[in-house]
Amino acid sequence: MSIYYCHECAAQIGMLGSPPIGDDLADNSYKLEKYLKHTIPNSYANYKTVFTGVTSKSYQNYIVTAVSSGHVQIDDSNRINIVWVGSDSTGIALEAGKYIGEMSAVKVVCYSDTNKIHGYPIKVSELNAASCAQCGKPIPY
Repeated sequence: MSIYYCHECAAQIGMLGSPPIGDDLADNSYKLEKYLKHTIPNSYANYKTVFTGVTSKSYQNYIVTAVSSGHVQIDDSNRINIVWVGSDSTGIALEAGKYIGEMSAVKVVCYSDTNKIHGYPIKVSELNAASCAQCGKPIPY
């Protein structure tokens, strides 16, 4: 079962460092593959989400914003992930090349692994309510 921390508590207990910037988000083949997957729409993917801003600067801004203000999820594999709910569209969902919905949140996965950190847009409807493991404050996940 996942454990959640609000942004303030996660920062206070040292889970959040400086967000990666620039080339750090595509400096190996794994991260470059994830960057391309979530920034370039195509017609052959079964299901994927794509950021609406496809420039590397837009991608970086979504990651930085999520790390700077999102809440933390420690998943069942002990990975640190960060979720940020935006006020506008962050991307779209595609299935077999067709637009199937709008995304308005961002999930940064593998935050603690500098070789795998990457992000992608998600639907707010995928989030449920949880409480911060530190302070008990309700957080959306």
